[in-house]
Amino acid sequence: MTAPHFFAERVDSDHISITGDDARHAVRALRIRPREEITVSDGRGTVVRARCAEVSPSHLRVDVIARDHIQKPDPLVIVFPAVPKGGKLETIVQKLTEIGVDEIHPWFSARSVVHWDAAKAAARTQRIRAVAREAAMQSRRVWLPSVSEPGPIGDLPELTLVLHEEAREGLIAAMPSVAPRSVGLVIGPEGGLDSDEVERLVEAGAHPVSLGGSILRTETAAIVGPTLVLARYNRLG
Repeated sequence: MTAPHFFAERVDSDHISITGDDARHAVRALRIRPREEITVSDGRGTVVRARCAEVSPSHLRVDVIARDHIQKPDPLVIVFPAVPKGGKLETIVQKLTEIGVDEIHPWFSARSVVHWDAAKAAARTQRIRAVAREAAMQSRRVWLPSVSEPGPIGDLPELTLVLHEEAREGLIAAMPSVAPRSVGLVIGPEGGLDSDEVERLVEAGAHPVSLGGSILRTETAAIVGPTLVLARYNRLG
């Protein structure tokens, strides 16, 4: 069985402390006991294998047994999901984290049903970052994904693909055999992207692509598209 996984700001010491909600989760949900082994990452590629020395609902102290550094995956996979209604964004962020996406940049499309003021945007961003962290612990990720506050789509990755139902080229066919440094994927909202948005993205260097004849829900397309990209470049499957 894979050892439970946690995150800490620093893991360069021989002794690491885990506190707060993570410690409570370790003791009450995972029932971790002294001398059990866990892994701890700093979210930036360094991961340690450690043995629990002290265990309480407010504090875990672990002794490092081994340390390793994992290079950042290549290519970077960056997803731009239009903010959907309800709690769908949390599900999208959770699943994108689990499958290994590197950056998540939510944005508001012209047809987005919801729009947030500054206070709500800050609160929701804090929440989805917490969701990403929890999902990264569950999936044993060494690199935490970057999750930004919703805002305009800025500079595009080296290869950027826009999921658009009217596109003539399929997503898989549009991906070159040699991996670029980064792959971006833009997903529209419930009502789809409007023609002006697609035109602006194309002018910025993006390529419209299709997922086939079926019209997928935004939350489905937001998972299927990145999954195909990750699989294409041997990062999944």
